Amino acid sequence: MFYAIFRTFLTFCLRIMYRSIEAPGLGSLPDRGGVLLVANHGNALMDSLLLLVLIPRPITFLAKHSLFPMPLIGFCLKRIGGLPVYRRQEAPGESQKNEQTLDACGTILADGGVVCLFPEGRSHDEPKLQALRTGAARIYLRAAGPGAARPIIVPAGIHVEAKQTFRSRVLVVFGKPVPTDDLLEEGREPGRVVTELTRRMEASLQELMPGLDTWEELQFLRDVRALFLGRRDVSLSVEAVSLKRFIQAYHFYRKTEPEAVLEIRRKWKAYRRQLRRFSLAEEQVDLAQAPVRAARFVMLAAAVIVGVMPLALVGMITHYPPYRICGALERRFNRFPDLAATFKLVAGVVLFPTVYAILAALLVWRLGWKEAVLGVGLLPLCGWAALRVAEERRRLREALGALSLAFTTRGRALQAIRRQREEILEGVAALLRERPPEVSALR
Repeated sequence: MFYAIFRTFLTFCLRIMYRSIEAPGLGSLPDRGGVLLVANHGNALMDSLLLLVLIPRPITFLAKHSLFPMPLIGFCLKRIGGLPVYRRQEAPGESQKNEQTLDACGTILADGGVVCLFPEGRSHDEPKLQALRTGAARIYLRAAGPGAARPIIVPAGIHVEAKQTFRSRVLVVFGKPVPTDDLLEEGREPGRVVTELTRRMEASLQELMPGLDTWEELQFLRDVRALFLGRRDVSLSVEAVSLKRFIQAYHFYRKTEPEAVLEIRRKWKAYRRQLRRFSLAEEQVDLAQAPVRAARFVMLAAAVIVGVMPLALVGMITHYPPYRICGALERRFNRFPDLAATFKLVAGVVLFPTVYAILAALLVWRLGWKEAVLGVGLLPLCGWAALRVAEERRRLREALGALSLAFTTRGRALQAIRRQREEILEGVAALLRERPPEVSALR
């Protein structure tokens, strides 16, 4: 019962926190039978919560032991059946307790349950996969004993568009099961099986990751993809398909034509500097080339803002202060980018109900119980209206900026930016023309 209620509550929270959560491949997960879910770990506690919300089956999570004594997080972990992991650097002399955790996971899988862990062993802020530890392979071998129904291993790649940005987008890609049948033949040495299975899991996860050294490289390739294909406003799952080919081509050209790649990146950095100089977003440059579309966006955004403004005003008054406090607390106490969303979520789970309780008490005091129930019941709707107004205001600013760019003296900036875009595209086209990459053709 607690698991179902907790999952429903988290679904509500995450749908507010993220603008969209896409999960291609989720439908391929089996409805029954043991599943060992292995995922990359770039967003701390949020990785577990996203998987818990997306997957309808109950999941057993492994978490570092230091989380369990925490008042709120520990309470929830224990109630949903989380299991502790003891790291040598954090719990000297207690790492032997991990064997009990591994045995428990093996039993859950053998009984047809779902176990999720992050075999990198720690959360990090890198766009590429870190070396995997062997715990996942050892758990699998405990569950896949003679005569037992063998579980499957499913990799999941978790990607957050902007970790520190409220209302960002999330993509969780579920890959094909890791092949294991040949590793379970009799007579194979367990140590080598663990090593090979870990290698296969790592290879499967790498297929779902960008595999780049820096976030700047990823932004560069996302921009090049958008410029080259002429499509920027697409879902993350659609973008990921073509972006993968651009990343493959980038690796190829970085080895074979390093000077040409450096020159394109130099022009791209100059292009980004020009955008910052004129305080422009790339969406504004795109819209400036289609002023009729920009004008339509202005009218639609203005209509939505006017329509929901009465509710939005109440939502802003009641929700904006705790929202700002969440951000201030995160900036004050957090030192790691991958923990930003976790800090904000935990702070929000405490602050927003507190604000609601204070408002309910004030309404009861001034008006009575019926009015308090009605007022508090309308607060989520007012909060949604405030969010909608904030998003439409952003769209309105972009569209007005695009019209200004198209019809005022700022048009000179538009011409300069267009020239820079053309130079970037000419450099990419020259590479493709003179030395086609050893990957599928870019479309």
